Amino acid sequence: MLQNYIKITLRYFLKNKLFSIVNIIGLTIGFACFILLALYVIDELNFDRFHRDSDRIYRIIQHIHENEGSSRKIAAVAPRIGPAAVEQFPEVQSQARLIEIGRVTIGNEPLNRDYERIWIANANFFQFFDFEFVYGDEQTVLTKPDNLVITESIARKYFGETNVVGRRLYTNVFEATIAGVIKDFPANSHIKINTIHAEPTWQREISQWNEWVNSNWTSNSFITYLKMKPEFDKKGFEEKLTGLVTSNYDDQISYTSSFSLQPLHAIHLYSGDIQGGMNVNAGNPLYVYMFSIIGLLILSIACFNYMNLSTAAASRRTREVSMRKTLGAGKNQLIFQFTGESLILSLLSFLLAVILLELTLPIISGFIGKTLTLPLDNILLVTGLFLIVIFSGIISSLYPTFFLSKVNPATALKKEIKLGGGRLSLRTILVVAQFAVSIIMISATLVIYRQLDYLRQKDPGFQLENLLVVDINSGALRSQFESIKREFNNLSDVRSVTVSSRVPGEWKVFPVANVEHRRSAAKGQMIFVGVDENFLDTYRIKLVNGRALRNDVADSNAVMLTESSVKLLGLKEPIGEILDIKSTIWAGDLNEQDYPYSPRVVGIVKDFHFQSFREKMRPLMLASHRNPIHSIDYYTLRIRTSNWQQTLANLQSINQQFDPENPMEYTFLGNRFEQFYEADWKRGQLFLVTSGLVILIAAMGLFALASFAIEKRIKEIGVRKVLGANILDIIWLLNREFTLLVGIAFI
Repeated sequence: MLQNYIKITLRYFLKNKLFSIVNIIGLTIGFACFILLALYVIDELNFDRFHRDSDRIYRIIQHIHENEGSSRKIAAVAPRIGPAAVEQFPEVQSQARLIEIGRVTIGNEPLNRDYERIWIANANFFQFFDFEFVYGDEQTVLTKPDNLVITESIARKYFGETNVVGRRLYTNVFEATIAGVIKDFPANSHIKINTIHAEPTWQREISQWNEWVNSNWTSNSFITYLKMKPEFDKKGFEEKLTGLVTSNYDDQISYTSSFSLQPLHAIHLYSGDIQGGMNVNAGNPLYVYMFSIIGLLILSIACFNYMNLSTAAASRRTREVSMRKTLGAGKNQLIFQFTGESLILSLLSFLLAVILLELTLPIISGFIGKTLTLPLDNILLVTGLFLIVIFSGIISSLYPTFFLSKVNPATALKKEIKLGGGRLSLRTILVVAQFAVSIIMISATLVIYRQLDYLRQKDPGFQLENLLVVDINSGALRSQFESIKREFNNLSDVRSVTVSSRVPGEWKVFPVANVEHRRSAAKGQMIFVGVDENFLDTYRIKLVNGRALRNDVADSNAVMLTESSVKLLGLKEPIGEILDIKSTIWAGDLNEQDYPYSPRVVGIVKDFHFQSFREKMRPLMLASHRNPIHSIDYYTLRIRTSNWQQTLANLQSINQQFDPENPMEYTFLGNRFEQFYEADWKRGQLFLVTSGLVILIAAMGLFALASFAIEKRIKEIGVRKVLGANILDIIWLLNREFTLLVGIAFI
């Protein structure tokens, strides 16, 4: 019996090639897109879940509540908090903490050096987390001074191999012994570090280290994780932790704090409003929801398509059904046959979708910046997908099967019966639903692309093109910056050069100054940047009032404000006003000034974007590079050249003259701004492709439905042509129903 059903099914598919091809293509695309988007969503939701105790690991978040009512969340806390939590609270099993000491030149020989970020971790870091060791003992690697743990990528970069335990790496700061080599951090880890230094090194090198880490309750410097015992009271613990820390604050603290625990697996998606910490390739829950909905819509439309086409084609099978009923076939047998046909088509489409994904996933992964694979050895995933395929096949066959199984044999043998007709048939509703979704997807795609185009075309407030940023990575480059500026300016391709403590598009932490107006109660927070007299000219920033900074000591107390800074402080006549800066915030850490800094306003500049366009444009203060808050950290060069390779070589030669130990590190500022939106562009492209596929599936279904309609009305068309109907009349006759349905969908 089963063999006979399969034979009938294959014969029917071969006889009705248009029906079969459209359905197979539609279902294959639907399944492929659904699986792809499911893999994307699963990857986003599985960040950091590879650790054995991931459900019990939390990051400490500090909530600082300022006196004026503002608040901020910080993912780095004081060094004493983690150890004290282990000591004081029995529900804490262990703690791990990280602190970045910055970027240093690293290498194994003078000609093979580059810049790497160095982190310090406490001794149990690799027992706390489950990062995989290749060489070395994870129990002891971080217990001795000068020990360094590196990733396989760093080992290959500097040694050409990975078995390098015991070898030495040198920097202009320290000399270290490689004690361990770990696999590169997984793509779905919010932590990604290439070089980890042992804390005992800094206990030896910095005389105040032990005193600081054992007594400081206020500085936001360590990213701290706690591993909690099962079934602890989270809310109660947060209250106890807050009480412990705040009871150790001194009277100088000008804010109140509370502390919360952020689950490890929530860090990737839910840290958008948290300052500091680490969250490489941060995610956004919006995209998880969006792609989940799109995946379900695509699969639903593919199933609707199959249901529609099956209903349209079923009219041609009424006599077959009647004959089978006459020969003794029962209703259940007919349902089994038609449902079986649907399941065979679904399974075939699923297999084609898997093959398609296996061929294209490496390309897609490279495009979207994720390592997506189809784990066919994952029984749970494969079972889930198989059940979805079975469910889709059954759902797709229900409507046509329901009608065919009710066909009256006597009536059907006399004439062909029209199924699913009527103005409000399910088929009509499905066509409208398909195209309504398609039009929504087209509209959403247009909105997204207008937003992305806006990001690319929007004026940042300065001329972004042809700006090259060179990092100041040593005292030699900083102390001799005037001489280096002159040498850079002597190159014919260099139009102007400026130095500054930070640059627009900043990829490092920038200070935020707490500014007070001396003659009023006005105060506010501003991004603080130290610049020289060439900053406005190099960046082409418009001066709207007053004057620019001058290159003399007398101007060391002068500052320029942006228009939004003037508005923030409510200054009517800002030129000449004296401001007071008593503290600054660095990555959420409040730093009090040893001596109050009281600059004088000498100029007002037009607002410009110092951060990504995603961020609201913030007030900004441009101070003299001689300010006491932040020293210079970058050269910015405006360059006009037809030979970038030669220009860069000339700049590197000058850098080498002044600083032979450190290679020149540079960035094209335009590229840096584009990197802000690279992930958005990739997601936009993915959204465009999926939208296009939704439209393609719907259009293919409409084409097949139109073909069925034309085939059934061939005699009518012939009669109308004999009676004088022209081609336009025939086209309108055949398309008016579908045009009306698409119009309703559009509305």
